[in-house]
Amino acid sequence: MAHTQYFVGDKKVKSVTTLIGANLGWNFYPLLNWNLKLMKQGIDPREELKTAGRIGTLAHIMIEQFIKGGSVILDSYSAKEISHAKQAYYNFLNFKEDYNPEILETELKMVSEKYKFGGTCDAVANVKIGKNTKLMMLDWKSSNSLHEEHKIQIAAYAKMYEEVTGKKIKGAMIVRVDKEKKEYEVHTLKIKDLNYYWRIFKLILKLQELRK
Repeated sequence: MAHTQYFVGDKKVKSVTTLIGANLGWNFYPLLNWNLKLMKQGIDPREELKTAGRIGTLAHIMIEQFIKGGSVILDSYSAKEISHAKQAYYNFLNFKEDYNPEILETELKMVSEKYKFGGTCDAVANVKIGKNTKLMMLDWKSSNSLHEEHKIQIAAYAKMYEEVTGKKIKGAMIVRVDKEKKEYEVHTLKIKDLNYYWRIFKLILKLQELRK
């Protein structure tokens, strides 16, 4: 699947995930240990990572097409990839049934002209939290765990959405949909959390400038 490109005018800018990946190494040692563990088992980490990426991509496509009322072509995926992506998708359906979000946008491509970066958020929705309905940024993850990078990513999307639309995001949900068992978990970020992780992302932008 081709990477989405982002432009401010005719100038190409980097995506949120590219910027985080290039300038933040918080997961370096866990990833290194994961690689070593697989190699001891005779498994190629590169192939395993590629498969996990394809499963995540397919799960996102399934969720997107469900929201849009479209269909999914499975011809290019293996039986394992389809099976795991379907499990993640079914877990998304369970989340949707439990939380009943009113999804307003899905796979929304955005560019920040002010800060010169781009990104595509998974969803924006009205979600009832307690007695109040809030405009929330949503992100689907099929990884085995959630990481700090995911919080930085969704904070950048939230600020970019506010810049592009003029609407105020009131919080965020990172929804991890398990790809092997019937399970999902929701990590909710309040406005103060988003502001904290947005400050970290702005430091990443500064670091990127210094790397040029």
